[in-house]
Amino acid sequence: MRILFVTPYLPSRIRARSYGFVQQLGRRHKVQVLALSGGEREAAGIRAMIEDGIAVTALHEGRGIKIARCLGALGTAQPLQVAFDASARLRAMLGTLIKSGQYDLLHIEFVRALGMLPAPPSQLPLPCVWDAVDCVSHLYQLGATAGATPLLRLWGRYEAERLRAYECEQLTRFRHILVSSSRERAQFLQLAEAREHGGGEKGARAEISVLPHGLDQSYFQCNTGWRAPDTLIFSGKMSFHANVAGATMLLQRIMPLLWRVRPTLRLIIAGSDPPSSLCRLARDARIEVTGYVPDLRPYLARAYIALCPLPYAVGIQNKVLEAMALGTPVIASPSVAAGLQVESGRELLIAETPEQVAAATLRLLDDTALWQQLAARGRHYIEVYHNWDVILTRLEALYARAMQQRTHYGGL
Repeated sequence: MRILFVTPYLPSRIRARSYGFVQQLGRRHKVQVLALSGGEREAAGIRAMIEDGIAVTALHEGRGIKIARCLGALGTAQPLQVAFDASARLRAMLGTLIKSGQYDLLHIEFVRALGMLPAPPSQLPLPCVWDAVDCVSHLYQLGATAGATPLLRLWGRYEAERLRAYECEQLTRFRHILVSSSRERAQFLQLAEAREHGGGEKGARAEISVLPHGLDQSYFQCNTGWRAPDTLIFSGKMSFHANVAGATMLLQRIMPLLWRVRPTLRLIIAGSDPPSSLCRLARDARIEVTGYVPDLRPYLARAYIALCPLPYAVGIQNKVLEAMALGTPVIASPSVAAGLQVESGRELLIAETPEQVAAATLRLLDDTALWQQLAARGRHYIEVYHNWDVILTRLEALYARAMQQRTHYGGL
């Protein structure tokens, strides 16, 4: 199969879903990646994919160009998420590749990539699969009330309305849509029902398939060795607004409760681009803010507990999967756990309020048997539910169905 894989960012260990799809597909099929690049930091990732036999075309655009596109979209119905990456240059490149006839299927990832399409899916000469990943309008709706700052809450309200209408439109534009969890599928179905009840277009709905993230279990090998005592970790891309909200709550409301009981506790905040607001809150010798690190595994593997107290979340949090795979017990908020098939006290602990998170952390620090149980069962969960062999087989079956329907019906 010849797959044209389009994404608004270069697949990498940080962008784990697209990276996993590309790496796994590349072992069995011809894959051409077309992506926007973040610059020199991603050069090594491009070389690694090329060495693995994956063709990569990466187009770099400065942030100023992207912001200008967003400013131009302010008076329109287009979501800023879409305008940000709606590169005219990449759209032209994609159009040329599609017209070449070299590819059997177009896989386009995330809502931000849809502005790159040179034409509606029905007008393209090959079948299309849109990996929406998450229902992003729901994410911004949650951010409108739970964002860490007034500006982020205002942004959430602005984007949620536009994204809701935009995502609804995609449900009748595409025949095949992927999402990362059952929760995301339910959110998209709610959008479709609301649109139809409101008198919107009732065209044929897309087939929405749940396909979770896989995890490279040979790369994330369980650590059964030494752990840094009294060390907690919160990881992820720190410029992401939901992570900012979670880290802010952790610093302002959870750690003070923990330090009253265990003043020697250390916290590592590991991930790229932490905002200045977080760095100001982290001015304590017991807190380490790493910024960008090329490999998070040593940090996750040394920590005693991984915390993920996001007040709002959609989809599946890779930070949780990676910690569980490395045998690091996780304490997560209900919004994070809702994307997984887990039970509190079995694969991880679920805690919502700052007081509950602090109590769960202290309990786990003192209960070695529970720590060992969560470490073992968490790793087993990854082996069962995030196995790339199983996920790739399901993805290939969906591709085959999309190609067959295109042949039989001339559909999308």
